Amino acid sequence: MRKVCEVYLVSSSATDERGVELTFPVSQYEMMDAFEQIHTKSPGDVYWQVDEFYCFDYLAPHLDESMSIFEFNSLTEQLSKLDERQETALEGLLQMQVDKHVQENSGIITVPELMMLAANVNRCHVLADVHSNEDLGKFYVENGFREDLDALPDSAYALLDYAKIGKQMRESEAGTFTPHGYVVRTEELEPLPEHESQREITYMIRLTLMNHENEQRTAILDLPATEQRMQEVQKELDAPEWYDAQFTGCDAIVPKLNTMLTDVEDLPRINELAHSLLELKASGQLTKLKAVLGATQCETLDDVFDRIEKLPQYCFETKIRDKDALVRDELEFVLGGKDADLIYKHLNCEAYAEDVLKQYGAELTPYGMVNRADFGPLNEPIPEQQQEQEPSQEPQMGM
Repeated sequence: MRKVCEVYLVSSSATDERGVELTFPVSQYEMMDAFEQIHTKSPGDVYWQVDEFYCFDYLAPHLDESMSIFEFNSLTEQLSKLDERQETALEGLLQMQVDKHVQENSGIITVPELMMLAANVNRCHVLADVHSNEDLGKFYVENGFREDLDALPDSAYALLDYAKIGKQMRESEAGTFTPHGYVVRTEELEPLPEHESQREITYMIRLTLMNHENEQRTAILDLPATEQRMQEVQKELDAPEWYDAQFTGCDAIVPKLNTMLTDVEDLPRINELAHSLLELKASGQLTKLKAVLGATQCETLDDVFDRIEKLPQYCFETKIRDKDALVRDELEFVLGGKDADLIYKHLNCEAYAEDVLKQYGAELTPYGMVNRADFGPLNEPIPEQQQEQEPSQEPQMGM
């Protein structure tokens, strides 16, 4: 999917300014994960801003502050599907709409309007090489669109005021110039269909596949899936073997997996992974897995299965996500309330936090703090004898 912009999100109620950078559009799972990282569940609690547009930067002045992050994501998803001609058409339609608002004094462009314009880009003509009234006049005359001038001798064409002709045509058809060409509407704009509310996602991993030799043969496979469904997808792809196809997209409930699951021949194991993720979701362990995957050197499918198998051997503290929280928690554990508050004011918290992390072999992640139950190094294999002894409860640090 085409990248539209970089967006920074942070919780408006957070005590610090640590947020998340996302490349829009994002999937519903990626959005949910971002909310988890900034410690909120409410869209109304999210402050966001566009840090950089990769395209469509002309939209920036029209982004209403009241627009929700979900509305903006829906808009960027629509924009990501436009080709170069359609992008120019949208810019022209937007200029026309702005002019209409100015004439009617009807306020700012709304999100539904922007989405409506993006849905109507094929109701326009775009002349990519036409950038002025003179260019437009020449185009109409030379291509026979001014029948009233057809009877003129060839020698008379050099005497024509093409700029005046172009201006007359542009005003009569309400067209507009953009930096990328001339845009004129050819049909009435259709209203935007009623937007469907987001449905609950039931898949753990959604894979988009394509036949190696025939790009028209595509399919979507939601995992976990039955063997029958896997066979149906192979038929849809006309792929007798999985190596006859390739992945073109991945949307996993654990977004880190989106860039890790790339080998189509791993599909049976990926389906097994989806079953494991479903079990972890049911037991409330998905956030812990995200933290462990982020804190350890996890680069392959084998690594993911290893972390899932050994998940009980990791400690996870969701309330400790930064050094300040770590220091306060450690002091509270060692000294108690009033003494902890008193000493905290006089500490070099940065250095103290680093020493605590080193002592416990811990790592801070956006989801919380992770360390091994035996306080060993996170990126070293857990001893076999320890793997066999699943603790009845996670060992506690200074928490």
